[in-house]
This record gives sequence, structure tokens and C-alpha cells, in this order.
Amino acid sequence: MSGSIGQFVLVFAVAAVVTGIELITTKYPQTSDFVVKSVWFYAYILIYGALGAIAFGLLPLVGDQVTTTGIGLGNPWVQAVLVGFSIKAFLHIRVYTVSTGPGQSFPVGLETFVQLFEPWMLRKLELDHFVHQRAFIAPRAARFQDVAAARTQALANIPNTFTAAEQAALTADINQAATPDQVISAYLKYTGLGVTGTTFPSS
Repeated sequence: MSGSIGQFVLVFAVAAVVTGIELITTKYPQTSDFVVKSVWFYAYILIYGALGAIAFGLLPLVGDQVTTTGIGLGNPWVQAVLVGFSIKAFLHIRVYTVSTGPGQSFPVGLETFVQLFEPWMLRKLELDHFVHQRAFIAPRAARFQDVAAARTQALANIPNTFTAAEQAALTADINQAATPDQVISAYLKYTGLGVTGTTFPSS
């Protein structure tokens, strides 16, 4: 294992930050405030940061199998950044998949290791997100006597910056909602916390 402490810190930080940004932008783009309140979010990104640092430390041992070519890629600091950016994709490499039943499979390869912790941690994070989102929605939904009133409020406050397709999708989701909670949840999914908090104040 080689590399300075600064390089290990850099790859750890890059891997953790990139993992966190990817998770938020792909799964929780409108409700990131709920995600960052969960201890599982930090545990998740710290694990990927640590795995990035481990991979960087092992690079000299696999130098004859893994090479990096390009402008500046011979610089260990640039390599640290590269490993940090690519560690999540690298760990999701699967050699083949074993079927474990109808519609079920298990990856074999580097992703096998990831499957030991990632699904469980993401599930814990989803549950924390659900709890925080419900705490946000509940007092706002309680101000409406029925779903019709909540729908009227939501439909009257669809941002005019939305495209026609976005407006149509949001309108459809609002009209399908069966309770005030579901109306606000649908509205939140499209508009985010700031707009939802203004449209549906808690008091």
C-alpha cells in the first residue's frame, strides 16, 4: 500500500461526496433534506469512501492488471480523484448472474460484496426518509377536511415554469390521490420542499 495520507483523504472524500450526490439526485432529488437527516445516509457514503481509499491503496498491487493512461493520469493525486469518482461503478461490476427463482437473481462478481450491505442500508434509509416525509406532510394534510380541498389547493398552485408534460403528470397524480396526505405527497414529489411548504403551510 502506498500513497500519502493526503491522497487517501482525497480519494475518501471524493468517493463519499460523489456517492452521496448520486444517491440524492437519482432517488431523492426533491426531498434531500429528509435524506441528510438519516444516519444511514452518512453510513452509506462513508462505506463507499472507505472502499475508495482501500481500492486506491491496492492500486500498486494490481498495477500490471489495471492501468490508467491519459493526460495527468500518472499523477497520484489525479489517480486518487479518478478512483474516488469511479469506485461506485467499479464495485457494481458483475461477472454473471445466478437465478434464485422467478424474477429473482443474485450477481456474482464485485457486486456480490456490495449486495452484502447496500440493499439493507438503502432500505433503512428509505424508512427514515418515509418517517421524515410523513412528519412534514401530516400537519399540512390535517388542515384539509377532505381530499377535494387539498386537490383544489394543489391544482391552483402548479408552477408555470413546468413543461406541459410535467403539468399533465402532476395533475394526473393529484387527481388519483385518495387522501390529502397523498395529494401533498404527489405535489412534493414534483415541486420540492420549498414550494410545497409555501402551498401547504403547516399553520
